[in-house]
Amino acid sequence: MDSKVYDFLIIGAGSAGCASAYFLQKSGKSVAIVDREAIAGGASGAAGAFLSPLPGKKNSYNSFVNEALNFSIDFYEKLSPDSINKKGVLRVPYDNFSKEKLENNDIEYEYFDYNKLKDISKNFKEIDGYFYKNAAVIEPLSICNKMVHGCDFYKKNVDKLVFNDGIYFVEDIRAKNIILAQGVSKSLVKHPYMEISPIFGLRVDVKTTTEVPFNIHKSISISTNKHDDTVAIGATHERHDSSQLECTTTCDKCIFYVDHEKEQVNLLLDKAKELIDLENLEVLKTYKGARATIKSYFPVIGKIVDYESSLKKHPSIKNGTKISQEMLEYYPNMYTINALGSRGFVFGPYLAKILSQNILYGSVIPKDISTQKLFFKAARKDKSQL
Repeated sequence: MDSKVYDFLIIGAGSAGCASAYFLQKSGKSVAIVDREAIAGGASGAAGAFLSPLPGKKNSYNSFVNEALNFSIDFYEKLSPDSINKKGVLRVPYDNFSKEKLENNDIEYEYFDYNKLKDISKNFKEIDGYFYKNAAVIEPLSICNKMVHGCDFYKKNVDKLVFNDGIYFVEDIRAKNIILAQGVSKSLVKHPYMEISPIFGLRVDVKTTTEVPFNIHKSISISTNKHDDTVAIGATHERHDSSQLECTTTCDKCIFYVDHEKEQVNLLLDKAKELIDLENLEVLKTYKGARATIKSYFPVIGKIVDYESSLKKHPSIKNGTKISQEMLEYYPNMYTINALGSRGFVFGPYLAKILSQNILYGSVIPKDISTQKLFFKAARKDKSQL
């Protein structure tokens, strides 16, 4: 057996896991990352990787999204300038985002009517929209590989963790700390308070002779022409039939969606044609992925609370008794970063920075994204007898 013991072993090589590896390694820690497929081999590799602001009347969620966006765009520009196209986004009003919602926010924008859009490109259809400068699209595979540069990668399907004498064992890999960044995959430990639901996402890479001046978003997203001359068209808006569905592989290998691929792609392309005429269109590749989310839409990070042990030690929590986070029971040296949803690359670096600062220096994790908030909420609804 290799005698090396890593400071951190990260399970899951999507945007969350790769970003976590980046910040921990930059802090001088030895880091290994494990995935059953590859770097960005699952939902993150299938993502359209659009980085867009969230308009609307200011609230805790869109404020969080927009703060993460500012941080992450700056991060990517410094990490890999050749992997990001920052040309802004045109948001076209529709049912979920009315004109009032797009206008009523603190984010700087410019209204583009039909005539202005036609002046920009003759290929625009009869639409209008709101243009936000601080938006981009990135190359997910390139970005993830940059983030894990210098870390050791292992392709393994991890189904068990062994903890002995302060060390975690994953077969022949040993580490002092574990970070679970598994997305929709079945967790390696029990955390019933963290109900992860999969949401299906689809991306199509196409070639076109049309110059797309900036990203366009309505119910689907169309990217500007990227550095490799492709245009990405993507959407994340279809839930799996069951929130309890256990993902055991990538969507590209899942029988569940094989019969639907052609129908889904055609629907995506039809919606794109309603926004802009993509001339000489050629479909190059289709990507599918299941993104992880929870009901609040906030992501979640932090130490993983041992649900059963905490309630056995403090059963009065069920009755609303308030105790400090420090008094809860936790899985030793184990953390999570999950539920990034359709904003994996907006949230990834921002969350990873917060998590690494918490682990290394004890910095406080904001309540809205903490594991403890979910634990207390679930515990106070729990009527079972432990």
